[in-house]
Amino acid sequence: MQVSIIIITYNTCQMTSKCIESIFSKTHDVEFEVILVDNASSDGSKDFFEKDSRIKYIYSNENLGFGRGNNLGYKYATGNYIFLLNSDTILLNNAVKEFYDFMQNAPQKIGCVGCVMQKNDGSRIHSYHTIYPCLSWIFKEILCYIIPRIYNPYKKRDLNQQKNVYPLQVAVVTGADLFIRREVLEKCGLFDSDFFMYYEETELQYRFLKHGFQSYIINTPKIIHLAGESSKNQKHILQKMQMPLKSRFIYASKIFSPIQLIIFRFMHLLMIPRILISLTSWENKKKILKILFAKYRVKRSFPD
Repeated sequence: MQVSIIIITYNTCQMTSKCIESIFSKTHDVEFEVILVDNASSDGSKDFFEKDSRIKYIYSNENLGFGRGNNLGYKYATGNYIFLLNSDTILLNNAVKEFYDFMQNAPQKIGCVGCVMQKNDGSRIHSYHTIYPCLSWIFKEILCYIIPRIYNPYKKRDLNQQKNVYPLQVAVVTGADLFIRREVLEKCGLFDSDFFMYYEETELQYRFLKHGFQSYIINTPKIIHLAGESSKNQKHILQKMQMPLKSRFIYASKIFSPIQLIIFRFMHLLMIPRILISLTSWENKKKILKILFAKYRVKRSFPD
């Protein structure tokens, strides 16, 4: 098998179906398999997808999150390349073959690749990071939360994308479309199980880099990413803040030195005034504050 495509779904039956249909309608001249991991959906996904003989359908009795869900799918993958694809994406061209051809001809030091994804209207959408989340990068993120109208690094990043020459070496390809050599995963390992969602692909590619592998972006695959659509059914906005923030603290605990971690924690205290103002429920405020002050007992990616 040349390419194993792994998709994670959670209560997004209709959206996932459109993604899978786009794969089978647009992909040709490359051998591929589709592995769908269902994170305990309750929207009828199980009855719908287990009847689809084109795919390998795996139902998990618990919601494993993004990283652990992909780790489960990887156990069933037979391809030389592993293509992690979000359920809220739609292929517009023979993207799988474009990725495959690039990697077949690329140096072995290129461990993974993604593309410049787009919205429904054709405009570019956030697809990569040019640097790993460091203290200065995270400080800008905090400023975006505290004073969003004064500084927004995402807008600046999107403008810079227009001047790029491809293929482009980047720090991190987002997990929405991550095409990886199997031998890289065998050497560096899969996703860290400490993460539920967010920052897991960042930590993974940090390990890639430490083993000498690079991440790249190309612009020949055309993929729509309906960013955020797969999480619109979440009951509370709190979750959209809670999960990324917790994952950021886990990431920092694994990557940063003890001194950097102290600075990191101090910077996040600047968020407290807006947290107290923006969250109306005291219970929700306590949940976020608990993340800021928690001690994370995790295995460091690269121990001191």
